[in-house]
Amino acid sequence: MEELYSETYLKARPSQQRTMARIGLIALCFVLAFVDLFVLQYIPGLIVVLAVDIAIIYFLPSKDIAYEYVFVDGQIDFDCIIGGNKRKNKKRTDLEKIDLVAPENSPALNPYQNLPLSDYSSGNSGDKHFIAISRTEKGSERIKFTPDEKLIENMKFKGRSKIQC
Repeated sequence: MEELYSETYLKARPSQQRTMARIGLIALCFVLAFVDLFVLQYIPGLIVVLAVDIAIIYFLPSKDIAYEYVFVDGQIDFDCIIGGNKRKNKKRTDLEKIDLVAPENSPALNPYQNLPLSDYSSGNSGDKHFIAISRTEKGSERIKFTPDEKLIENMKFKGRSKIQC
């Protein structure tokens, strides 16, 4: 039997929290330089401020976020790709642990509104997002993602009764 496989890559809009962190850190760089130059007027302190500013800019959260969903024979990996070069595996689950997959606004999801949500979607309002209800060791949770047609078809093939479109 042929193995079911699909891979979906999509760029995501940065979250509001990530954007605010970037803005706050950049503002902190300017504030530190301003305080040292105009308030303290301590020239050797400028070296320290420059070192802190360089460290802040180096560790500044990237605004380029992408998600990749890899489906292999019923197992789904949700990976986050930061800045195009750093990959983090966010979640791995089996279709056997998923009770339901439905479009984001489906009435079938109403009983699950109070469950914690993990968002691995594109964040774009024009995209069709889905919610998967997954069982974990800590209880059930909602997983928001933006699959393509091939991923949905593979999930239907593996667990038709769990997928609602």
